[in-house]
Amino acid sequence: MSLTYQDVVTIKLDSLATAAAKWDEMAGKFHSVETLYTKKVRTVSDDGEWLGVAADSASARFRGTQSQLAAAQKQAKAVASLLRDAHTQFTTLVKAVKDLTAEAKKEHFLVDSQGKVTYDWSRVDKGARNDPDFAGWQNRTRAAETKWTDAIRKAVRQVDDADQGVKLALRAAAGLRPADGWFRISHEFNAQAQGDIEKYEGERAAELRAKLRSRKELSASELDEMRRLFRDNQKDEVFSRTFLDGVGGPKGAIEFNQQLRDLIGDDTNKSAYEDIRNGLAAGVSTATRDPKTSFYSSWRENLRKAGEENYGSKTNPLNGYQVMVDLMKHGDHYGNRFLLDTGDDIIAAEKKHPGFLTKWGGGHKGIGNDALDGLLGIMAKQPDASNAFLDPGPHGTNERLTYLLKDREWPKTAYVGPAGIHEDKALVGITGREGLGAALEAAATGHQPLGPGEHPNPTAVHNAAQARVMHEIVENIDQSPIHKNLQQPLANALGEYSGDTHEILSAVDKDYIAHADGEGAWTRDGRSHMSVPAKTLVHVMRGLADSPEAYATLHKAESQYISEELGRIPRDAQGHDRSTPIDKSGAVLGVYSAIREDVINDAKASAYTAADWKAKVAYHILGGGVNYLPAGDWLQRGVDTWTFAWGNEAKAAADTEASAKITDEYLDANNQLVRMVDGWAEGRGIRNKNEIQGLTADTLSHFTRGDNWGKHLLGNP
Repeated sequence: MSLTYQDVVTIKLDSLATAAAKWDEMAGKFHSVETLYTKKVRTVSDDGEWLGVAADSASARFRGTQSQLAAAQKQAKAVASLLRDAHTQFTTLVKAVKDLTAEAKKEHFLVDSQGKVTYDWSRVDKGARNDPDFAGWQNRTRAAETKWTDAIRKAVRQVDDADQGVKLALRAAAGLRPADGWFRISHEFNAQAQGDIEKYEGERAAELRAKLRSRKELSASELDEMRRLFRDNQKDEVFSRTFLDGVGGPKGAIEFNQQLRDLIGDDTNKSAYEDIRNGLAAGVSTATRDPKTSFYSSWRENLRKAGEENYGSKTNPLNGYQVMVDLMKHGDHYGNRFLLDTGDDIIAAEKKHPGFLTKWGGGHKGIGNDALDGLLGIMAKQPDASNAFLDPGPHGTNERLTYLLKDREWPKTAYVGPAGIHEDKALVGITGREGLGAALEAAATGHQPLGPGEHPNPTAVHNAAQARVMHEIVENIDQSPIHKNLQQPLANALGEYSGDTHEILSAVDKDYIAHADGEGAWTRDGRSHMSVPAKTLVHVMRGLADSPEAYATLHKAESQYISEELGRIPRDAQGHDRSTPIDKSGAVLGVYSAIREDVINDAKASAYTAADWKAKVAYHILGGGVNYLPAGDWLQRGVDTWTFAWGNEAKAAADTEASAKITDEYLDANNQLVRMVDGWAEGRGIRNKNEIQGLTADTLSHFTRGDNWGKHLLGNP
């Protein structure tokens, strides 16, 4: 880094604006000279009175001089523009450094001339050192010192990066070129001078790419420069488009990513090439964000061609879409239109070329063969894009979701052996669809897929487009078995629709019954809802329940929703206003019981023994934590008393069989429902035992109704 912290905080920027004005003034004077030269000198050879060889020779010289005067204006204007651009950039970046310094000082930290931050320990009195938490406070303060120092160092580096870019642009505008040191390509004014720093930086990055392609390596200084160019400009459209055009568009980006993958595989300069790859992916994101540009149209058309080309061998092909999606995984914030168009183009390509995405043998290390599934995984990080791609629309005209869930022939893994080509059947139903699962969850919920230890919010609010996606998922996946890699993502999504599934399974709300066979998404009281036939929903839930974690996710979300339902009962409610919510809860848990029993009794459908399945359900319900409400909230008390007691017994379980037995006990209606109603009554201050027992008895009878109905829907006697 050339600039230091002291350089940055003491820099005077006014001179840049002054210099820009002087260069503009210079351009004006060159224009005046050119005008005068044209009137007083050019006319001597062009007025027709001077003829002959001498006149022709003079005319050529006069034209050359006039061209130089015009070029001088172009160069002067370009330099003025570059200086103004530099002034704008430095003003913002230097302010960021000074603001960080001011914030650190406000928190009683000191900043030295090198930008290193230390706490003003003189402020600590002797009494504070006797505080029991003093050592912890010291550690936190030292961590803060490091955090402030790193932040200031990064901000200073951004100023230095910009400074390097300005130097590059000013030298190039002056007609200098970087090759083993800067040299002048001619002694004439530069008629090709440009006034955009990032344009020059994009061209320089493309030059370095060409060197890397031909020489297979860059010098240490060139590698550092290329790293800086991408670090400083990955969010700049001009740089990104200039670079991508300079390397040959999508085909060039694909080939560049291939070479970067090889270079990253070698430990030498691995981190530098990783940074460049990340910058390349960010450049693709930035350059394609606006679909209304001519660049975008050209990029999409060329990506269609490059995406179908084979960059591997005949026996182990590697198409362009696979390499491009591999690159895109290292970027973010792609334009929705770009993601949707690329998805449509991959679908069109695989329909045109069946087997287009087949994985042959070992494939290509680190590159997923299913470019469409990989793209869906990228979309999942941008829920709006996932929803736009998968939402069938209010009239059901978008069929992408149906294609993916029902019609698509998912890529296979194939081998060529002595007996010919054969498919690896062992991988069917186990691999693939990871991206689809993530995109479905994001599209239906409106947020990125849940991570480990996270669980769905059963009272989440969704818009109509998200509800339509959830409806279409349930309608289209009413089949068994559900692919292994879809089970948990769909359980996460469906868990957030517990308010809807609760009403569908309790089977007493006429609006849900009326909308079950409609378009699926409808509005009541200003909120969007999803409805499907109860039989369809139960079949899907049963398919998901092949995974104990997925079943636990749904059961856990439903239990929390019940807790909230009970909490919403008015304190002075009597009769049906009080009993109906409790009775519906019993009926829904009855359906869950029927599903659970069906899994346990279906030896061929489950990958687990009954004991294993039950033990894993317990692990995911208890280990994942049920609460998302504040600790001790009385709304949660019914769930808390149930899981707390279960968890205490589970800790003492010595083996899987013991854990399974305890799970049976606590998922039994006489345990879960009784404890939940009891906890609710306690939270409400209800002390009359007869009253509590009467509510519990009614709830258990509805549990039996739900259990019988669930068995009927599943086709069990």
